[in-house]
Amino acid sequence: MAIKYENNFPAVEKLLDSNVESAIIAASELVRSQAKANITAEDRVDTGNLRDHIDYKLVKDSGYSGGMASQIGSPDNHAIYNEFGTGEFAENGAGRKGGWFYRAADGTPHFTKGLKPIKFLRNAFRDTKQEVQNIYQQELGKGIK
Repeated sequence: MAIKYENNFPAVEKLLDSNVESAIIAASELVRSQAKANITAEDRVDTGNLRDHIDYKLVKDSGYSGGMASQIGSPDNHAIYNEFGTGEFAENGAGRKGGWFYRAADGTPHFTKGLKPIKFLRNAFRDTKQEVQNIYQQELGKGIK
């Protein structure tokens, strides 16, 4: 009696990697979409620059673990200030106290005590958590018998 051994691990590993990548992309698109909606909902849209530049980037670990992740955010200079707040409204009391004057691009003077945080990214992660979990459950098992 002959025993035949067939190693399907490389094919399964390739399929799992593809499924993980598909799940990360789908989840990233969902979170990105929610983050953009969070900015619009907070009426913080002036030029639309912050909202329009929210995106994600897949990051693949070329090391032994071969892991994948997604970085979601905005390169806009004001993203961090909108997320965490400024001045008297900054989270953890880390902002300047007492307010300050500044001039807008058109030269109009303004006084502010800071900007309240809108947590557009963190809330996007929280608001879509169940949907993201559902995406992973659907995507990870595809093609596996």
